[in-house]
Amino acid sequence: MRGLGRLRRWKRRVRAWWRHRRGLAGKGASILCYHRVAHLPESPRRLWVSSERFAEHLDYLVHHCHPLSLADLVRGIQEGRLPERSVVVTFDDGYADNLWNAKPLLERYGVPATVFVTSGFVGQDRLFYWDELACLMLESTDSALDILTITLPDGKQHHYLLSTPSQRLRAYHALHDRLRPLPPTEREQVLEQVRSQLGSLTQAQREKHRALRREELHVLGQDELVEVGAHTVSHPDLPCLPEAMQWQEIYESKRQLEALLQRPVRFFAYPYGSGDERTRKLVQQAGFEAACALYERVINLTSHLLWLPRLFVENWDGDGLARRMREIW
Repeated sequence: MRGLGRLRRWKRRVRAWWRHRRGLAGKGASILCYHRVAHLPESPRRLWVSSERFAEHLDYLVHHCHPLSLADLVRGIQEGRLPERSVVVTFDDGYADNLWNAKPLLERYGVPATVFVTSGFVGQDRLFYWDELACLMLESTDSALDILTITLPDGKQHHYLLSTPSQRLRAYHALHDRLRPLPPTEREQVLEQVRSQLGSLTQAQREKHRALRREELHVLGQDELVEVGAHTVSHPDLPCLPEAMQWQEIYESKRQLEALLQRPVRFFAYPYGSGDERTRKLVQQAGFEAACALYERVINLTSHLLWLPRLFVENWDGDGLARRMREIW
């Protein structure tokens, strides 16, 4: 894995050098993909940035870049003009800390953002599957169970060792990867097997990882600083689903959020940043003006509005974010 990391860093440096050779450095735009603003050092999915680090990021953006809303970025592409070093801030999933921790900092620095909300979790007393798995498999270590036995929808039985912390972590990642491509109902069936063997979540765990409530969603998007976008109903890996199920996830997320907010929802983000040509056509048919994926590339006037690249942001300090953005630009 260490060698793979070195190879990726080398590739990023080569791309950055080539952009400089072509005179493209510092031009175009970038979209940043955040998930949570919270302090979660034990989180295995790296979906968090602390409040302190997020403040450093915003300070860098306002002093060295040109922060834009996603709507302004899309308009700029359509009209053939983009300010150099333009940056858009986005959040995926719709965690409650987007309101309580992220928005106050966005207001302090005057940086707009788009929050892509998974509509089926708004106001629900359930967690995203990766958070529930982490709570049950990594935090609930008082369980005497040494082997977790799971039967997947294809009938195959899998056994996961849980005796040591390292075994639990390996088991978590393996089961997470098996859950990702499943349709929502089949994913829930597997989660129920985990609950029956490892117990239930505590109220503290639910509160720590919960999604936005309905009233919080209204507060989050009540002004022009934060725009709410759609992120499907249940966060499936869309290309793994039949077309009819993809359409249901994409269209219903837009419809549900528009019913809650009483205004148009214009933008979409693909769960896991993944989608194929079939998925992109469905997003367009649902009436979205633009959609965000998850791959590293500078945005320019020729970028496809339904397949905009984004940089996955981790808990870097301000200098770390600056280095990663220079590699893209």
